[in-house]
Formats: sequence, C-alpha cells, structure tokens
Amino acid sequence: MKYANAFSVAAAVALTAGGILALAGPARGKSPQTYVVTAPSPDTVSRHITYADLNLASSAGQSTLVHRVRYGVSDLCNEVTGGNDGSNTYKVHVMTCSTSAWNQANPQIERAVQRAREIASTGSSTIAAAALTISVPQ
Repeated sequence: MKYANAFSVAAAVALTAGGILALAGPARGKSPQTYVVTAPSPDTVSRHITYADLNLASSAGQSTLVHRVRYGVSDLCNEVTGGNDGSNTYKVHVMTCSTSAWNQANPQIERAVQRAREIASTGSSTIAAAALTISVPQ
C-alpha cells in the first residue's frame, strides 16, 4: 500500500528538520551529531507544524499543539484525497490517511513535550529540537 512509504518519508523529513536545527551548533559541552538527510519524493504531501511559540510544558501549550496537528492532518488528508465527494471510498481513504498521519505525529508530539518538560525542570534536554512533520504519498 502506498501509505507504507509514508513512514520512511516522514522520518527523512523529520531528520531534515532536526539536521537543520542541529547545524545551528551543538549544545555547550556536547559533541556535534551527524544526521543523514534524505529529500522526500515529489509525490509526497507534507505539513510542517510549528510549535516554537508554545510552552509545551503546560497543558494549554500541549492542547494548542494537538489542535494544530488535528488541523494539519485534516488539511493534508483533504489534499491527498482530492476533497470530500461523499463516497465510501473517500471515507476509507481519509481514515487511512488520518491514521498514518497521527501515527507519525504522536511520537513527535511526545518527544516535543518531553523535551519541554526536561528544559523546564533541569534547564536543558538531550532531545534535539525539531519541527513536527507529517507526510503521506499522494
């Protein structure tokens, strides 16, 4: 199924974002990390969800991020499926797309929240900052 490749594409895009942020410079006292970056295929639809303006250590910040992801998933799947034509096929495609997108987003949300909590409690985190990205093939 064409959605199986979405996971490897999303990982590549997430690594791209992480790699770009990592190039900004290593944390004080830490050695630089190496990232392998692979460009997504041109027939992949992606959404990048920003959360730099949110305090993910708070429940309000986490709720806002989930709302942004929900909108991103909806927008992404609407584009991939070509819009709602009312058919059962459309509903199946949207469910498949949504499941794939949320399966990609949830671990990224968890890492972002964990990073925010570590920074809030200790002032630093070993988790690299990265943008949240969801991708599915067209």
